[in-house]
Amino acid sequence: MRKNKNITYNNVLEFWLNSKSNIKVQSKLNYENLITKYINNTIGLLLITKISNEDIKSLINSLKDKLAASTLKRLIYIIRTSLSYAYKNNYTSYIDLNDIKLLKGNKTMFILSKEEQNTLEIYLKNEINIRKVIILLCLYTGLRLGEVCGLKWEDIDFSNKSLIIKRTVLRVRNDKNDKTKTTLIESTPKSESSLRIIPIPNFIILLLSKFKDKDSYYILSKSEKLYDPRYLESFYRRTLEKCNIKSNKFHTLRHTFATRSIESKMDIKTLSEILGHSSVTITLKLYVHPTYEMKRDSIENLVDFMTV
Repeated sequence: MRKNKNITYNNVLEFWLNSKSNIKVQSKLNYENLITKYINNTIGLLLITKISNEDIKSLINSLKDKLAASTLKRLIYIIRTSLSYAYKNNYTSYIDLNDIKLLKGNKTMFILSKEEQNTLEIYLKNEINIRKVIILLCLYTGLRLGEVCGLKWEDIDFSNKSLIIKRTVLRVRNDKNDKTKTTLIESTPKSESSLRIIPIPNFIILLLSKFKDKDSYYILSKSEKLYDPRYLESFYRRTLEKCNIKSNKFHTLRHTFATRSIESKMDIKTLSEILGHSSVTITLKLYVHPTYEMKRDSIENLVDFMTV
């Protein structure tokens, strides 16, 4: 017998999320954000007994040119899993989703050009402060925003010129009864492979040493208080504006590091471990797309080879 006929898909999504007690906080937050942005005000308003395969395909098709493939993949996962939950818990009849394929988004990964990176580095090295050092650190290590905000001085090994990633800072939703919508928390990195040791270039170690404080302090907050990633993101955007560089997300530093590493012929296994990817396949899929300069160099190398 079918449960309450007046239950919407939004209701089911809430039940489904509450049932997932074993997932990491950041994963649950990511699901909540995607549901809020793309489902709540679209197919989420439909009664669960009325939702159809065509409704879902229509939503996915409307988003395919707006979202990155990875975001679409997560959204489809949410829809598939939550509707499977609805069927198993007798909220709706079976909905066949086998013909709903992952549609690749058309968004291009943005990276800084070499000229833009040089301009940015020159600005950062002038009248240096700790936030400028941290941006340089991300340019040369590919750290994620939450990871770098979670760094403490105890995580920096000045003798071996390395750092260890063992925590991340993220913003999560508060309980619905709380007056503030979100709060900052410290969490473990997103996956086991994200727990890693990363070498630091000599010039950045020297810069970091100028600002060294108590081991228990977070590097950016200069205290034991969590540092809000939004502050660093905002500082980064203001910095780009001062450098006359097109505005982009902080994550662009990670993309730029990975691309420069490939251009400098770093082996993929090493790069994958530095980035904290769970497999080399992820690194290959995300970053091994030759730039025009790399293609030009390859053609010239071919000519040189044939003329020897």
